Amino acid sequence: MAYTLDTSGREVFSLFVKDLRTGRIMKEEQKAGVVSVEWAGDGRTLYYTEVDELLRPWRVYRRSLGSEAEDILVFEEKDASSFLDVSRTKDWTFITVNVNSKTSSEVYLIDADNPEADLQLVEERRGGIQYFVEHHQGFLYILTNRRMDGGNTRTAVGDYRLVRCSLGNPGSKYWQEIASLERGAFIEDMEIFEKHLVLYQRRGGLPRIQVLDLPSSGFESRRTLSLPQEVCTVTPGANEDFNSSVFRLTVSSPNLPETVLEYHLETGKPKVLQQEEVQGVQLPVKKRKGTRRLSDEGHTNVSELDSQAQVDRKPKVVSGKADSEATDDFHLCLLSQYECQRHEVITADGVAVPLTVVCGSGVRQDGQNPALLIGYGAYGKTLEVEWCSEHLSLLDRGWVIAFSHVRGGGELGRSWYEAGILLKKKNSFHDFIASAKYLIENKYAHRSKLGALGLSAGGLLVASAVNLQPGLFRAVILQVPFLDINNTLLDTDLPLSVHEYDEWGDPDDPEHFTNIGSYSPYDNVQEGKAYPAMLVKTGLLDSRVGYWEAAKYVARVRNLAEQDPAKLILLKTSMDSGHVSDCGRFSHLKETAYDYAFLIKMIGR
Repeated sequence: MAYTLDTSGREVFSLFVKDLRTGRIMKEEQKAGVVSVEWAGDGRTLYYTEVDELLRPWRVYRRSLGSEAEDILVFEEKDASSFLDVSRTKDWTFITVNVNSKTSSEVYLIDADNPEADLQLVEERRGGIQYFVEHHQGFLYILTNRRMDGGNTRTAVGDYRLVRCSLGNPGSKYWQEIASLERGAFIEDMEIFEKHLVLYQRRGGLPRIQVLDLPSSGFESRRTLSLPQEVCTVTPGANEDFNSSVFRLTVSSPNLPETVLEYHLETGKPKVLQQEEVQGVQLPVKKRKGTRRLSDEGHTNVSELDSQAQVDRKPKVVSGKADSEATDDFHLCLLSQYECQRHEVITADGVAVPLTVVCGSGVRQDGQNPALLIGYGAYGKTLEVEWCSEHLSLLDRGWVIAFSHVRGGGELGRSWYEAGILLKKKNSFHDFIASAKYLIENKYAHRSKLGALGLSAGGLLVASAVNLQPGLFRAVILQVPFLDINNTLLDTDLPLSVHEYDEWGDPDDPEHFTNIGSYSPYDNVQEGKAYPAMLVKTGLLDSRVGYWEAAKYVARVRNLAEQDPAKLILLKTSMDSGHVSDCGRFSHLKETAYDYAFLIKMIGR
């Protein structure tokens, strides 16, 4: 067994190999500075990536266990904006060497049964074009954001599409789209099996899963699988068995405890394998029941639900059905004490921003509630609304918790992401502010009891919103926040600086430098203004966002903002962790308890 381990919290990993017959750690095979690792088909050859001095994976090596020979350099990536990783196709036919920047991809194939084979290029990298590869019976199945036009490629990019080509002709001019989607739907990921291909999608910002039969010539027939809720988070399971006729995923929502489901690939029938037990929650809970039918075309139709479910449709809960003939209902515990609703917030420029609102079922919409608004909005990453038992501590105290799905995230596809990066980054801040005002105007939150929380790039989001409207929030928590953008990006000796240019801009470009400077939290603290209470948390070993950014920012706020003894401005530095918080379940709970104590002290309840 080969694995990597970080013992410092700085995300510096070492490779270890364990002999499973004897239990011995093979010290002679230990290697520092390894990020990803994969076995060749012989079980004796390892491919691994090695980092440079900036912790960027930039070289791929091949190692033969037990050999005294030097490891062989297989590939080297000199572009500082690109990272390497090694993986394998699910059928174990190929090792893949993947070169990815924020906006481009390049994939090479190595015959897994012939470790010394040459690398085979799939498609040369081009700016803006990304693609990811799987293999099935002599064909490559590729997710790409390159638009397709009658089998020919164009330079324009959009949401991910599923294409395929023969292994002998892997170039993009041979790519053929095999699973077009309707407007408003896009593909996030795929999972391939011997006889089926699973597509993880979003439609209207909500998850959807479809199954295609393989091999097939038309690919028009597909099954849309039922989910127990529309507003939920779907996490694919490991699903390592290529020959399996079932696959697993985990589904959860703010009022649906984490549940492992197994679907039959032929019929689409779901089976509940396990649901997390919730300690300390007063039962009974609701076991919802209904039917979701699949038409011949594979579109989803929701049947008439029972009368109770019709009354209480926040969120809508339906049951699964494999086809129009047979029904297989979900029997899940949905916590009726809590409600989860999806809203749309109309911004000043007329854009509808999704907002997820969670609260106790007994909470009144009377404008008296404390509330916490959470945001992220970067890298095309979706701000998931999933089960989090820690939130119950606030919800049971009468808090409202809301998630603002601002531009720059991935909830509504590529265009949503591109509307919140580079020169359009300020859209993210205005979306977040609009969401905060919506909570107040619609009486979910008291105007002096609104808090905000952001992690990493989400910390930048919250801090920028505070600079724009310092009086909007009563208290904010910034966790490992990105606050001093121009200074960080100008220092190319820091990890990730060059890699981040595609997201924020190149500060050597005057237009980008000026744009970043106009919103960078550190550079835009308003003098003499009353700022909210702040808890700014950082890690001394953080290799992504330097601890000094938080320290500088806190010092600046204390120096320039209006002083108010009732509004604490706190800097909390972990001396033994990095960008990810302290390890261990109990350490994490202590950190969350600290955050909530701060919020309750500053806001109430």
